[in-house]
Amino acid sequence: MEFDAIVLGTGLSESIAAAALSKAGFKVAHVDNNQYYGGDEASLTLDELAEWADIRSGRKDTPSSDYLATQKERYTSISRSESIPPQSRQYAVSLAPSVVPSIGSHIDALVASGVSRYGSFKLLEKVAVYDRPGFVQSVPGSKEDVFKSKALSLIDKRRLMRFLMFAAGEFEDKKELEGKEQMPFSQYLREVFSLNGKAVNAIAYAIAFCTTGEEHTLPVLRRIRQYLRSAGRYGASPFLVGHYGGLGETAQGFCRTSAVKGGTYILGRRVLSVKASSLADSLEVEKAASDSAKTAARYEVQLEDIDEQLTSTILLSAPDYVRPSAPITSSSHDVPSVSHAHYPIARCIAILEHPLVFTPVDAPEETPAPEVEESIEGVEDELSDKPAPPNYEVDTALLVFPPGALPDGSTTTAAHALVTGEASMSAPRGKYILNISLPLPTSDPSSPKELLRPYLEAALSLAISPSSPETTPTRPLFTVFYTHNPPSGAAPPSTPSDSGAILTPPPTQLLPAIADVATENAEAMFWKAVEQLKAAGVRRSVVKESYKKSDGEEEKVYDERKPEEIDSFWPPLDATEEDSSTADEW
Repeated sequence: MEFDAIVLGTGLSESIAAAALSKAGFKVAHVDNNQYYGGDEASLTLDELAEWADIRSGRKDTPSSDYLATQKERYTSISRSESIPPQSRQYAVSLAPSVVPSIGSHIDALVASGVSRYGSFKLLEKVAVYDRPGFVQSVPGSKEDVFKSKALSLIDKRRLMRFLMFAAGEFEDKKELEGKEQMPFSQYLREVFSLNGKAVNAIAYAIAFCTTGEEHTLPVLRRIRQYLRSAGRYGASPFLVGHYGGLGETAQGFCRTSAVKGGTYILGRRVLSVKASSLADSLEVEKAASDSAKTAARYEVQLEDIDEQLTSTILLSAPDYVRPSAPITSSSHDVPSVSHAHYPIARCIAILEHPLVFTPVDAPEETPAPEVEESIEGVEDELSDKPAPPNYEVDTALLVFPPGALPDGSTTTAAHALVTGEASMSAPRGKYILNISLPLPTSDPSSPKELLRPYLEAALSLAISPSSPETTPTRPLFTVFYTHNPPSGAAPPSTPSDSGAILTPPPTQLLPAIADVATENAEAMFWKAVEQLKAAGVRRSVVKESYKKSDGEEEKVYDERKPEEIDSFWPPLDATEEDSSTADEW
């Protein structure tokens, strides 16, 4: 089977690149070892999550493969609960918890590609900073939040307003930033804007999502500007959370687009070998070939249980399948310099049967209702006229633990806990998914379970309202702990390291930047692929016109165009794509 491009892995970047190549008129084969879409960003049911953990921890015997061996190096120290809760198939658990800014490259790609009609999103209800058991500190992300805050003094409000107005504008040439672009951000807030400890924590870790307070000021300010400008586009919150698990569902939407445009999908088959012909030999063939001649394939991919090899001119691959001699990078996204040191992340996935209650530290104290032993005329009516106490329960929210927030937690790194429930279509009614992540910049011999246990217990303390007579702490129904290691860069044994394949650049570890960076990485891969296809003389096929035959079937007439005519990442949507009914028919 011959293709213009073979894409290994269905992670978000690979799926976006495959969709773009298919829409550009190239013949694409998209392959994944797994039986599900999404790769390392997949959204899994609890049964699939348990199997995922058992395979990578070695509890379940499976046929060996280079991909699986690499995965076992990427995901280590895995432990999970023995019993799986009921309604396991109604959960959608993300392996890459994230929030999506309302303004950014990912949202632009969803709209421009037409994939937005395949998915849906929910606004993130709240971002809060953990304060103490039972209480959180609200994050002031707008003028209204600042004015309403009772935890800030008048002076602090004026200082915070000055900073927010500065960060929302074009600050690159302002005197407040001159000569301080590389200053640690926490120090910058204290010295330039005279902000105190709690305000610094809220800005650095809950608005800018810094990993540590040592990140450089300029890229952090750019993230804050995106945060502030995103608020109000779809609602009060600047962030969206994808339904059915987030990025895994979005990746599947891009795969659907590729399939509609002719992409071939093969899932659940082990990649047995990837063979690349010599790059020099391929170039000689290309130079000798005429424009109309067919160039020799550079790559051969052998899959399990499929006799015929897949051949292609170019190869795009997730890091777990192949390593190129010259990996590409994307420099268009704003990622702080500290994030380039991709370090491990300790992760916890917990299933809860109680919602978290984000009671703010400045919430008014509730006065208990008087006990009425006997029915007294007029008393019940008087009590019913009182306003109901505020409800601080959250369904889809983010809890931030700054460094030093917990006695047994990290003193140098911030942890983030994303909770999703029924409103985000990720859990059945009355159940919630808590996904905790803690970056590990320095080596730590402790297991992820030991590292994250304090954060899990602190989050569970919020499952009980401070005014509730209930004092028994809630326990999770199901947990998975593991360490997520960055790609090592080592090639699988059966793959030549000088293959020249296009490798997906490393993802970012910042929750609000994961989707945008993956999209920008996909665009970099797309243009690199177009460049290689152009050098190989590969022509692309696009629909010139279509008409209905007498039997009702649609006849399409294809026109061959040269790769150099591609001038945009996403071509304009045609009338068929704009009709949302095609999504239901697919």
